[in-house]
Amino acid sequence: MRISTADFYARSLISMRDRQSALAEVQRQLGNGLRIENPVDDPAGAASVSRLGAALASGNAFSAMVDRANAALSAEEGALSSANDVLQRVRELTVQAQSAAQSPDSRRAIATEVRGLRAQLLGIANSRGVDGEHLFAGYSVSAPPFQETAGVVSYVGDAGQRTLELSPGNNVAVADAGSAVFGGARAGNGTFVSATAPTNGGTLLIGSTAVVGSFVPDDYSVSFAVAADGTTTYAVTGAQSGPVASGAYTDGDTLVFNGVSLRLSGKPVDGDTVSVAPAGRQDVFAALSELAAALELPDGSPVQGTAQFNRLNRSLENLDQQLTHLSSVRASVGSRLQAAAVVADAHAGSKLQIQQALSQVQDLDYAEASTRLAQNMTGLQAAQEAFTRLANLSLFNFLR
Repeated sequence: MRISTADFYARSLISMRDRQSALAEVQRQLGNGLRIENPVDDPAGAASVSRLGAALASGNAFSAMVDRANAALSAEEGALSSANDVLQRVRELTVQAQSAAQSPDSRRAIATEVRGLRAQLLGIANSRGVDGEHLFAGYSVSAPPFQETAGVVSYVGDAGQRTLELSPGNNVAVADAGSAVFGGARAGNGTFVSATAPTNGGTLLIGSTAVVGSFVPDDYSVSFAVAADGTTTYAVTGAQSGPVASGAYTDGDTLVFNGVSLRLSGKPVDGDTVSVAPAGRQDVFAALSELAAALELPDGSPVQGTAQFNRLNRSLENLDQQLTHLSSVRASVGSRLQAAAVVADAHAGSKLQIQQALSQVQDLDYAEASTRLAQNMTGLQAAQEAFTRLANLSLFNFLR
């Protein structure tokens, strides 16, 4: 078979170009570490890369949501912790104010500090998160949720509870409305509220209160009658229940009726009354205002001192409910933080598995690629050497 010189050169050039192209491809793969750069390299593998890449992007998006949730919940937990510290300090001051060693001036000084702590608590309730949004505003995050007018704090946010989707179908609340946090505690002992009438003329004190058995909701009035010989009796009447209980009263007795337990002390005068009613919600700012007002009451007489001590007792009871409620909100935030941590761990594990699968499909096997590089280099060198030798095979070379 005869091969023309032009055909020989063309075939040799094509062969060397093919080998150079193969060599360049291997070198490019070694440079970027990828086995598949274009779908034509491996259509099935490219489809897997696309699918795994989409799954990885989705996982990264959910991981970003987890990070946002952690930031928001951590900010709320920090604010609640600060609020708890404020209320603990107020409780310490209340116990201190109940001491008989306190003077009217010292109690007024305590009232001033309580009002300062109330203002500090208002600042906490209007605090912002790391994203600049108000923590306790519901969905109305652009404006402060609590406003004070003429000494009364009002909630102007909404009752919405913002959520984030941390994984498909898994929504977690990342904020609590201020009305639920700072206005969700019940007054009194959490079940009922007791109080002595402002017109009482005796020294009747309400000490500890408790629920015995099942509380029967009603508005009760406990009235006292004092006979000429000093014998004191009481009668309990419910607005709906009618007469409930009656009997003799002596200093230090505990009255029990319809699930209500009242520890009483002191001596009432004829006509003195105690009211008992189902506990409603009381916001923390109103509770602190009531405490400050109680601290500033006059106590120049036994009757005045008794009235002040009764209101301080009830304020302490309210504070305990506020602290209990705040603790329950913090526990809820803590459980949501823990849930976010579990989701974050799941995302991290899933991301690792996807990355491993993606690496197996897309990443280059350096050992195999290095072998191909050596083979292609050897093949190119052999083709170049063969071309050089064959190109020199001419009659003229033998005639010289």
